[in-house]
Amino acid sequence: MTTGLSLFHPSRHLISCCMCYNAVAFFNREVCATHKPSLTRGATAMVASMFITKVLGLVYVIPLTYLIHKDGLGLYSSAYALYSLLLTVSIAGFPTAMARTISERLALNRYGDVEQLFRLTSRLMIGLGAVSFLLMWFGAPLYSRLIGLKASGASLQSVTLSVRAVAPSLLIIPVMSSLRGYLQGFQRMEPSGLSQAVEQLFRVVAIVLGAYLVVKVFAPGNIAVGAAAATFGSFVGGAAALWLLILAVQKLKKDLGNRRFATPTESSSKAIKTLWKYAVPVSMGALVLPVSIQVDALTIPNLLSVLKHLSWSNALGQYGIYSRQAVQLVSIPMAFVVAIGSSIMPAIAHAQTRRDLKTINHQMRRTLRTAFFLLFPIAAVLLLLAKPIDMALFDQQSGVNAIASVSVMSIFSGFEMITTYMLQGVGKMYRPVRNMFIGLAVKLVFNFILIGPLGIVGAAMASTLGYLVSSTLNIMAVKKYAELQFSVWNQVLPSLVATVLTGILTEVLYAFSLVLWHPVTNAHAMIWAWIQLLFILFLSGLFYLFISMRSHAVTAAELKSLPGVGTRLARLAERIQPHQF
Repeated sequence: MTTGLSLFHPSRHLISCCMCYNAVAFFNREVCATHKPSLTRGATAMVASMFITKVLGLVYVIPLTYLIHKDGLGLYSSAYALYSLLLTVSIAGFPTAMARTISERLALNRYGDVEQLFRLTSRLMIGLGAVSFLLMWFGAPLYSRLIGLKASGASLQSVTLSVRAVAPSLLIIPVMSSLRGYLQGFQRMEPSGLSQAVEQLFRVVAIVLGAYLVVKVFAPGNIAVGAAAATFGSFVGGAAALWLLILAVQKLKKDLGNRRFATPTESSSKAIKTLWKYAVPVSMGALVLPVSIQVDALTIPNLLSVLKHLSWSNALGQYGIYSRQAVQLVSIPMAFVVAIGSSIMPAIAHAQTRRDLKTINHQMRRTLRTAFFLLFPIAAVLLLLAKPIDMALFDQQSGVNAIASVSVMSIFSGFEMITTYMLQGVGKMYRPVRNMFIGLAVKLVFNFILIGPLGIVGAAMASTLGYLVSSTLNIMAVKKYAELQFSVWNQVLPSLVATVLTGILTEVLYAFSLVLWHPVTNAHAMIWAWIQLLFILFLSGLFYLFISMRSHAVTAAELKSLPGVGTRLARLAERIQPHQF
């Protein structure tokens, strides 16, 4: 079950990205072992770009909130919900299928077939993107009516404007994804990773600059047009990444020389059938996230308006706070979870082919311990420090309840993702997809039950319950198919205990900071919130690291799997942890 989380939110979808990377990484490991160093460099580039994208995806929300406020965030999120769904449909898993199929053809030196696959997939992406663009452009008024059942005509026009502003992105993003699939098939992972970072950078700049120019210069105070200008940022980012990828493909074709002019050995129809074979499981998994986002966009504002008797503008603002602030914070730890999963899944898959249950159990135990070592304390921070976080990042207090309410959701969403990797590793590609859709159904039901009495907190609780169901189904499947020989609870309990102890310290430090520091004026509140946060997080973080390492909640070897900081933390753990004889 998924909600408004994504690696490259919102035009990059968490599940599609994970499956794409995993499929390529595993297949390349098996058939192209001679290129292992380049693949390792490529994997590093992908993880680095993933983290940069995550950080940028959080950073832009801060100035955007100042410029278009919560109402504009609601318009922005509503438009991107439809865009995410249509983009996933237009891509349909073909880039991933192309990358894997190209890897197969390269192993047999069938360069003519590789070029044929590239041409077929690119044409298909152009066609599907064009159809999706037309549907989004001309269907915008109908979609706006569904989003705002009780909205006025002017409000509906505001939604339509934002939807149409992001629609042109569908003309270039699918083409861009086919280029990425082509490059990944040749194990040229660096251009793909770099293009993701460039896309997000240009997108974020265009979002903030566009909103600023509209709201502050050309149409002062016009939130609707400002939100539309922000949604157009996706087109700008896509265009920049497309240019970079075209250059990378041209370089690759130059390196291939005359080999790319070889005659194909298979028919176009056979190539398309092969692509469909690989694309179906990926596209099914990729649809879960945008469908979930769309469920939120259709239900949360309408239910808040009908059941809580909020004005539609206020309801849309609440949805904007939830989707663009609270859920966006949860996406940061997910970058580390994805990095852990993507690094461990090929090892699990390799052990599965040899029926090496001992290695499978070892890798899964280590993955769970590392993941929860991160997830538990981040959830505690969101729960206990929601007020200073909201003030420090967004200079307001309207999102405190939403931020606190997604804290537990972050744990189960990460658990769902990790167990999805495990099931993929043992070859069960469809099982986590089925479980996610079951969780999505649970979320939809509880949206109707909980949003009425609890408001936006009810939406977060509904998502949490959905994640709880899907992750529970996932771990049950893992136990069945991987034949787990250890207790999951025993593996995560040490990190939970360390988090509880750290939470107590965090509460004490928070109370202490309230006594010591008081902002002189409201203008200083944001600065004081940052001082408060840094003070608490620094001391609590040191305490958590010490107690976790000392109690062996996580080992030095497990810490090394963390991107970026893993090696340094591992060296620290080797000094702190008591030696066992």
